[in-house]
Amino acid sequence: MARRTPSLASAALLLGGSFFATASIAATSLADRAPVAAAAGSTTDSRTVPMDRAASATPAALDDAERLPQPALKPLFPERSIKGWHIVGGKAKFTMQDGVLTGSGADTRNAFLVSPRNYGDFVLDLEFRIDEGNSGIQVRSQVREDEGSGSLVGYQVEIDPSPRAWSGGIYDEGRRGWLFDLKDNEAARDAFKAGEWNRYVIECRGPWFRTWVNGVPAANGVDIMDEDGRIAFQVHSGRTNVQWRRVMIAELPPPKVVRMFDGGAMHGWSARSGLPWPLEGIPPHARLVNPATEAEPSALVSDEAYGDCLAIIEGRCDDPGAAFIVRLPNDQSLDGGVRSKIGVDRLRDGKDHAIAVAIKGTRVNTFVDRAAVGEREEPDMPARGRMAILGSPAQKQGTISIDRARIMVYPPMEDPRVGPPMPERVVPPAGTPPTAAPPASQPAAAP
Repeated sequence: MARRTPSLASAALLLGGSFFATASIAATSLADRAPVAAAAGSTTDSRTVPMDRAASATPAALDDAERLPQPALKPLFPERSIKGWHIVGGKAKFTMQDGVLTGSGADTRNAFLVSPRNYGDFVLDLEFRIDEGNSGIQVRSQVREDEGSGSLVGYQVEIDPSPRAWSGGIYDEGRRGWLFDLKDNEAARDAFKAGEWNRYVIECRGPWFRTWVNGVPAANGVDIMDEDGRIAFQVHSGRTNVQWRRVMIAELPPPKVVRMFDGGAMHGWSARSGLPWPLEGIPPHARLVNPATEAEPSALVSDEAYGDCLAIIEGRCDDPGAAFIVRLPNDQSLDGGVRSKIGVDRLRDGKDHAIAVAIKGTRVNTFVDRAAVGEREEPDMPARGRMAILGSPAQKQGTISIDRARIMVYPPMEDPRVGPPMPERVVPPAGTPPTAAPPASQPAAAP
């Protein structure tokens, strides 16, 4: 599993027309799967309850409402049933009892219990325990109809009980491999407790992904491959025995989409210098083109200032001096802001490309055709600022031709509430006398 490390070089950010591509979805019923029995032999200690034997006292049914609160948090399995979910990939057995989902198998292929629908932006809060093998939780994943029983590709929050201890890292299942590992995060590696119940909090919000393991920050990455997809629970190939419980989800509102140019009219941009930018072609399939002039460089500047957002420009550029600028300073000087060149050699090929920039706080990530090309921290960048597309001083060097432009705006949001797993609730055995309540405090009697 090779880790992908984005270049830190300042580069253009263009995104392809198929920005958030979604693969075809295959539906497979649970009845189509031959179950594989779970293997015996789990790793436990005195603080845990083995999966194959009951505790000395009868555990109470898990109450999903007890979970530490998140905004609008609701059970992912509201009927405490896996009805409507289906298995993709290899053979495995998934069962739910008393609110606990158990997955087990020993196949040569990974198996996934897949949600009935897609989810976009959300916070997922759950507890899990793995006694054997490897597992993970898929988010924004895509089902593919191949190999007879289908397969699943997409983001996986790893459950890794091996000595490597990358639980909470994010792996791209079936595609690119490791995206955000825990090689440099010792605190997160130490937070996972093998053979015990652990708690994950997983935040997917626009291009930003964050995870916590028992309250400790783990992965914190930016990616734009998929904007929504299925949630799934993995039973890895080989012998695996894993459980999940108290699986809760808070779906977040979608971003506000500002369409700056849609092939017909320009919205929210104003020509700042030089001549106005004309349309080339017939709406709604026209393109916005910078004017040819030998005067000062032409520039488009957004009418509004933006904070955390994902800006996407689709088009072509053969102007080697062209730039996309975000977070202009308060005086709106075109000499300020965070600048990325969009006329670099590899993009001047006469083809359309998609440039994207994700801005959150002081962090700026850039992408070309969905591939990460740069990441940087800009501590002096203002919290909000306008954007600009700027041509080179000698306009005859080339043109900028915009096919589409949009900004996805994300309002500020508090961090999810994170912490360790909730304590077990245990019901005393039948016949145990109730514990006497402590006497109520009374004021002292007058002498």
